[in-house]
Amino acid sequence: MIGYFRDRGYGAVCYFTCAPGEPGQSPGPVAPPVHHGFSAAVIEAYLGSNYEQIDIVPRMTLAHGRPLRWSEVWAGVETTDEERRFLTLLREVQMGDGYTLPCYGPNGRNGYVAIGGMGAQSVTDEASLREMHLSAQAAHLRICEFTLTEPQRGKPLSAREREILDWVARGKSNSVIADILCISAGTVDTYLRRIYEKLGVSDRTSAAVRGIGMGLIAA
Repeated sequence: MIGYFRDRGYGAVCYFTCAPGEPGQSPGPVAPPVHHGFSAAVIEAYLGSNYEQIDIVPRMTLAHGRPLRWSEVWAGVETTDEERRFLTLLREVQMGDGYTLPCYGPNGRNGYVAIGGMGAQSVTDEASLREMHLSAQAAHLRICEFTLTEPQRGKPLSAREREILDWVARGKSNSVIADILCISAGTVDTYLRRIYEKLGVSDRTSAAVRGIGMGLIAA
């Protein structure tokens, strides 16, 4: 999919999975996104903010059921002070413009793909957007198929567990993770045992691989 969007002039891609919710509510991403092509500054600025509540684009995209351009969505609403600060931050890190493509799955397992890194070669005509939307939807459904039979899908990781798993995937030891999060190494070990149980694994490497494969942490 990364190559597919790159061929259409989009150098950056993010894939978010969402928690089931009622129509009109915040889509509620349930894990850090799988991302490629966005700068570290953009990722840090975006994920470091209260984007689940502030960024209105995913919510509006899922409600409308079609690709929406970020700049056009923001230009069409009256923003709050918090939203304006959010937009200013994204401009400062040069996030640029792009599109969000809504994806719908079984039992409310929705998600969305954000494509950015636009340039002169980026296709924006209606037919191309429709094709990209259908491709993103097909990929999302395939991911749903892969994860549908996960034995621990009924035991979601907490925010802290996902955070620790992310540091594990980056190669950090328990003591280092403890220092980063200002908790004890014993507490990290307790969290890891819970993570292993929920993911159905028995070691750090398997936990990291499964976490990435399930979209719980970024690759």
